[in-house]
This record gives sequence, C-alpha cells and structure tokens, in this order.
Amino acid sequence: MVIKPKKAPKAKALGAFFMFWALALPAQSHCPPPEGAERETAVVASVIDGDTVRLQDGRRVRFLGVDAPELGRSGEPHEPLALEAHALVLEWTPPGHPLTLVYDAEREDRFGRTLAYLYDAKGRSLEAELLRQGLAFHVAVPPNLALADCLREQQEKARLREVGVWGHRHWQPTPAADVSQGGFQLVSGKVTDVSFTRDTVWLELDGPVVIQVPASDRHYFNFTDDDWERWLGRTILVSGWVIDRSESRAVERGFQPWMMRLRSPHALLSNAQE
Repeated sequence: MVIKPKKAPKAKALGAFFMFWALALPAQSHCPPPEGAERETAVVASVIDGDTVRLQDGRRVRFLGVDAPELGRSGEPHEPLALEAHALVLEWTPPGHPLTLVYDAEREDRFGRTLAYLYDAKGRSLEAELLRQGLAFHVAVPPNLALADCLREQQEKARLREVGVWGHRHWQPTPAADVSQGGFQLVSGKVTDVSFTRDTVWLELDGPVVIQVPASDRHYFNFTDDDWERWLGRTILVSGWVIDRSESRAVERGFQPWMMRLRSPHALLSNAQE
C-alpha cells in the first residue's frame, strides 16, 4: 500500500481548477485524426447500433477501435448499456447528417464492412466519446493501431471513474475458472503455463481458457521468450473475444475449450502482477 502525502489547500484548489479546465476542453481535442490519414465525407442513412452505421450509399461502417454492447436481435434482450451507446451515436450522427470517415491501414473487414474512425460535423471523435462515457470497450486489432494509444487513454479515464461498463455488474471481469460462453468479455486469471509453438505464445490460465499471442503479432509486445515466461504464476486481466473450441480437434488432444487472442498490448488491461 502506498500512502500519499497530504496536499496543501492551495495545491488541492489548483489541482481542482486544472481538472475543471481539462474537462471543459472541447470534445474534438480528444483523439484527433492521425496525421496524413485518408478521409472522406459521407452522409448517414441509419444508426445500426453503438458501433455501426449505414451510409446513404449503402455501405455499413464499423467503428475502428471500439466494441459497444450489442442490441438484441430477433427478440433477444439488449446487452446492458447497448441502448445508451446507440442513443449517443444517433445524437451525434443523426440520419441525413454528414460525418467524416478517417481510414487506417485496413479499410474493410471480413464481413465486407467499411472500417473507419468517425468524426461528427463538429470534428468530434465518436470512438473517443463512447469510451470516455464507458459505453464501449477499446479494441486494438492490428494493423489498425493509429489511434490505439489515444483511445486507450479515453478508456482509462472511464475505468478510473467507474462509469458505464466499468461500473455495471454485468460487465465485471469473469474469472478464468468461470468462463462458460463465447463473445466479448473481460477475463482475469493466473498464468499457469507458458509455451511456444512456431513463435506463437500460449498462456494457459487457471481455468478452461488459453490466451494465444499469434506469431504475426508478437512484435507489438517486444517481449523475448524469457519475458513471457516471467508471467508464469502471475495474474492478468485481458479484454477480447472468447472463442469456443469445444468441438475442435484441439480439445480432443487435451487443450483448453476456450481461447482468447491477445493481438496487441492494448488488450492487456493490467500488467502481469504478483
């Protein structure tokens, strides 16, 4: 435990002033577009959910850098805070209004959706605002990492204030031992084994979950094999999609039925700690 020294009244007042000043900054100061990035102006036709819109030209645009709670489809219930995320996007980019699409390295996903950072008519970042209000989780998928550091900072602000998903019981981390379904989750667990397969790193947790760091993404971490092995016995908190492997050959060979891919350090929400 670290005991912080008490501040003098003047310093406290000054700190409060600067905090108020920072919060009063215009929203467009958060996560401005990457310098030199390609962009275009488009018009919104409809807001599909908290991280997807449809344009008047028919394209579906998936927001880069965030994953918002899902709206229920076909009678399924909405995930907690999904309606709030949808409402924010609808308020900032209502149908018939223009927005700016800013591109990163990859401009389309495997579903044919356009991938872009979105800015409203006032130049405000929708992704940054969703994260600052705790209405989405930050996701950083290579090679689209141009705004990863800035967006991570917006998420940390929400985490510290415990707003949105960070204060909602539904979205609290799941212990690795309790993982029983797929989908986007926060998973915490102790690393019980570290192994390597052709430069891919495997971190087994104290439950039916294994973390995979693909060989193609290892360079983002800048870790040696020895660095990874030092994680043994330590606890980590990871965000990302849990993949069900229960019917795969991997499970038949004795491997864990649930897997998460750790593709960049931004998905590691806490450093490996004792």
